This record gives sequence, structure tokens and C-alpha cells, in this order.
Amino acid sequence: MSEIVHRSAELAPLSPELSPQVMAWAGELRAQFTALNMSISLFSRLHPIIDKGTVSRYLNGKRVPADRWFLDRILAMRESAGTPVTDDVRAHLVDLQLTALQVAHPHEYRVRKVSNELEVAVTSWKEAERYAQNLEHQLTERTQALQDLRTETEGLRAAWDHDRTRYHQEIASLEQELELSRGRVHQAEQRVQALTDLLDQLESEHEEFPTDADLAAQREAEELRNRLTDQLGAAALRTARLQGATAIFAEALTIEQVIQAVIEIGRTVLLADRSAVALLDVERATLKLIHNSGILDAPGAPSREIPLAHSSVMTMAVNSRRPFFAGSPESLLAQLVGARADEEAVIDFLAHSDERAWVGLPLFAAGQALGALRFSFLRPQEVPPEDKIFLEALAGQCALAVERATLFEREYRTAEMLQRSLLPDRLPVVRDLVLAQHFRSGSRYVEVGGDWYDAFVLQDGRVAVVAGDVVGKGAKAAGGMGQIRNAIRALALTNPPPETVLTSLDRLFDNFEEEQITTVAYMVVEPGTGEGTLALAGYPPPLLISSEGVPLLWDGEPGTPLGWPTRRRQFQFCVPPGYTAVLYSDGLVKNRKRGIDVGLAELCSVAAEAPPGAVSSPHMLLDFLVDRMLAGYEQDDDVTVLAVHVPV
Repeated sequence: MSEIVHRSAELAPLSPELSPQVMAWAGELRAQFTALNMSISLFSRLHPIIDKGTVSRYLNGKRVPADRWFLDRILAMRESAGTPVTDDVRAHLVDLQLTALQVAHPHEYRVRKVSNELEVAVTSWKEAERYAQNLEHQLTERTQALQDLRTETEGLRAAWDHDRTRYHQEIASLEQELELSRGRVHQAEQRVQALTDLLDQLESEHEEFPTDADLAAQREAEELRNRLTDQLGAAALRTARLQGATAIFAEALTIEQVIQAVIEIGRTVLLADRSAVALLDVERATLKLIHNSGILDAPGAPSREIPLAHSSVMTMAVNSRRPFFAGSPESLLAQLVGARADEEAVIDFLAHSDERAWVGLPLFAAGQALGALRFSFLRPQEVPPEDKIFLEALAGQCALAVERATLFEREYRTAEMLQRSLLPDRLPVVRDLVLAQHFRSGSRYVEVGGDWYDAFVLQDGRVAVVAGDVVGKGAKAAGGMGQIRNAIRALALTNPPPETVLTSLDRLFDNFEEEQITTVAYMVVEPGTGEGTLALAGYPPPLLISSEGVPLLWDGEPGTPLGWPTRRRQFQFCVPPGYTAVLYSDGLVKNRKRGIDVGLAELCSVAAEAPPGAVSSPHMLLDFLVDRMLAGYEQDDDVTVLAVHVPV
């Protein structure tokens, strides 16, 4: 006999005595079983763990299953047969089963309910554990990366300290040479004075009856005195120029500032009409112009990249390791052609150029080539031996400045890269809530700081918004920022209140190797309603801006920085629909010329002037606030601004 039968041949009608809930459940269950086109006997043979009687009682509504095994098997067989049900139908069947179980078997329903809740809790715990393990893995990787960066930074600092010691030694040597020069100048002055006294004596002795020999000796003494006076003046001028150039280079912190110093020295000290700077690319064996406005745009002029094998004013200085001088176009042509340059190209350049004299200075530090300087003049001129010595000393000072600036910029980029890698790539997109951020790093000539921000969705659907500031500069501050950011994410896994998160961070600070002053604002917001809580640890007070553009500065307790012994408190903080809450670092309101109290008052005034379009758009609002608050001030710190907007 065939095992494939229809439901009508095997299933009796449902009893009218069944409750409506059980009736609805049994009817839907029968429909799903019938769709299998399978007998009860065949189903039992395929699944020996359930007998035919139990299957029959389930299908007739005389018994409601306490678990989902029977329903899941039917739906799985339908999916295998190519007739799956949708997720909505599956959820509807589960709801019908629970409702019927509650009516027919209340005790089993309660057990099932607790079991489901326990399963959900275990699942959530496992997800939280996996998330925590993932965060721990990320923290380990970030910590290792931070350690590697710290090691590299310590190496750079050690090299910098070593070079700085060498620079000081070289400066001391130059100062000794300067003292020797001053001694020679003093001796020369004494000789001039002695000759002057002798001349005066000769004049007084032969004043009445001078002979031709006396007159000749007098003229010779006068000429000698004039020459010595000129030499003394020139030596004093060169000394003053070198001291001035050294002072200018000492203030140059970056390559850009070194370039500006070269231009200024070329214009005021050397009286050059054009100045150019090129740095050596060792791998490509080329000189790369980093300031090419000092190169005339003419046929045959040096390109932006000059191969060392190509003969030019700068490459010849680098290759020969000594200054290059050409006091006239003829001299330049002869020297370049003698170094196997293209004669026609040089002639073409001279025909289109107004330059008539050139100086090339190599830049060497610790025996390593760094680049070259190029100065040009619009009139022919020869460089005397004394000025050549001065130019060599000038090149040495410039090389030290270039090496120091290169080290500084390398460390700055390392710390900036670390800071950027620890900030979120993007803020979460949440329904009924708009998040926006504006981060502006401090001036390029200031080390990066420890400003940071973060936002993430909690397990209950609320959104956590965090902003913080680790006091300090460089890789150390950026590393501390990463530790605290990861710690907050891990602590927020179980949806604790903000005050609990900050209290846990206080305890965590006891285990940090180095004590760092850190301020934090932690806020939890409900999307749609804007209801939430706020806790501060020394962070500036939030600014709430209404839909009409009216600013209100929060006046609650600011708290103390993390790690300070204090009882953490949280406060109710609501962002009504149409309103925007703004968190900001002290770099927005405080600088060297503006105290924080004045800055807070100015922030409220600026916010009140925001145009309607900016008030309704958090991104435009932050751009407006940052631009207006920083206008007219030199930015000496990072600026972090975070907006939470609840749309109407």
C-alpha cells in the first residue's frame, strides 16, 4: 500500500471542544503537514524519536508540543521539498504555538518561556563574549602596533638626541672658530692701530721737510690701513651674516620653514635674485626640487627632478661635495660642458635666461648627502675666497636644519597616523537619530594630541556617544586615547549606565603604566525620543541647540578627570525632536589668547547666530561653529566636535 496519502484520508475533523487558540494552532499545523503530502506512519518511520500516536495527537490538537522540534522538522522537510515558507509565516506559526501552549498547558508554557529567555540570554552572552574577544584581539593588535610605533619613536628620539648633541658640538666648534676669528680681528686692529701710530709719528717728524721717500711711505701706510679696514669690515659683516643665518635656521622646525629661511637668507644675506632648494631621493638618485619658483622657466632650465648623472649647478655641487661657483655665463658654459652636459641645451638656456652668475651649495650631514641649494644673480660677479668659506659654513647650518626638520616631520606623521587609525572610519547610521562629527588636527607645526570620539549602538537599541581628550602630545597621547576608547567599548557591552562606565574606567586607570590626565563625556540616547543620560569626567559641558537656534549650555556637575578619586554621577539629558546636542573638546573654546569662560560665552553667541539651514543640519552646524570659533585665532590644539540630532 502506498505511503503517500492525503490529509483528508487520515486526519479526522478537529474537535469543537478545543479552545480557539488551540484550534487556530492545530489548523495551521495541519496545513503545513498536509503540504508534505505524507502519511503519519511514514513521518514516524523517518523520525523514530516520535511515535504515530504523538504525531496524531499533535495534528488533532489534543496535545500542543512543548518545544519547536515538531514544527521545525515539518518546515525543514518543506524546504527540502522545494516549498519553503517565509520568515513571517515561520514567526506566525511560533506565536500560534506559544499561545496555544499557554492555554492548553500553562505549566509547560512557563517552562518554555523561561527556557527561551535563558536561550536568548545565553546567546547574548556568547555574542558579548565573542565581541569582547574580538575587542581584546583588536586591542592586542593596536597595543602591539602602538608598542612598535613607540619603539620606532624612541629610536627616532635617540637618533635626534644623538644628532642634537652632535649639532651642539659643531655649534660649539663654530663658536670657537668665531672666537679665534674675533681674536685675529682684534690682532689686526692692533696692527692697524700700531701702523696708524707709526704713520702719525712719521708725519710729525717729517712734517716740515718731508722727502719723497717719506711721502711714498706715507701713501703705502695709508693704503695698508684702508685695506685692513676694508678686510675687518668684511670679516665683521660675514660674521654677523653667519650669526643671523644660524639664528634663522635654528627657528625652522619643518622643511617648509627651512625653505622660507633659505629664501630669506638668499635675499638679505647673499643678495641673490633667485633661490631654490632640492632634496636628494637616494632610491631614484635624483634631486627633487621642493621650491622651484627660484628656477627660471626657460628652455634648458632644470626640471622638477634632476638626475645626479645630469650636470647642473646643484648636481655638480652634490657630486663634488663642495660648492659650485660660476661668476659669468661663460664660466657656467665651460664648467657644465666640461662635466659632459649637453652644450646646445646650456647655450639655449643662457640665451633665454636673465641670470648671469650662479652658486650651488651641497647639503651634507654626518657625511650623508641631503640635497643642494641654488642661488642665482642677474649680474656677473665673482665670489672672493673669504665669501666661499662663509658659504660653506652657511650650507652646513642649512643641512643641520634640513635633517632636524626631516626628523620632526617623520615623528609628527607617525603620531598623526596612529591617531587617525584609532578614530572611527564612520559614525553609525541609526533610524530617528543623526550623528555628525568634525575633527580638525592642530596646526601642522604642533604635535598631534589625544582628542578622540566614538559612537556605537548598544544591545537595547540605544546609542552611546563618547568624546574624550588625553592631555599631552605625540604618540604617547594618541596611544592612551586608543586604550581608553577600546576600554569604553568593552565596558558598554552589557548596557551599564554612564556613571558605571566612568567608575570602571577609574579603576582601570590604576593599572595603567603611566598616569595621564584624561577627560571624557559619555552619553546614551534613545533614538526617536532623545531621552538619555549623561556623565562627565572633567569634559566641557554639552551645548543644546533648539530647533529655533536658541543655545543652552548644560550647567550640571562637570566631574573630575579619569583616575581621580571621586564618586561618579549621571544626569538625565534629553535631546527633544528638532534639537541638537553638541559635544566639543576644549580646543574649540580655549587657546593662548582666550580663556575657557570667555570661550564658552563666545560659543553660545556664535551658536545663536547660526543660520536656519545650519540649525537643521548637524553637519553644517558643526562646520559653522568650528569656522567661527577658530576665526582670528591660531589653532594650537586638536578640535573635536560631535553632534547628536533628533529629527522631527
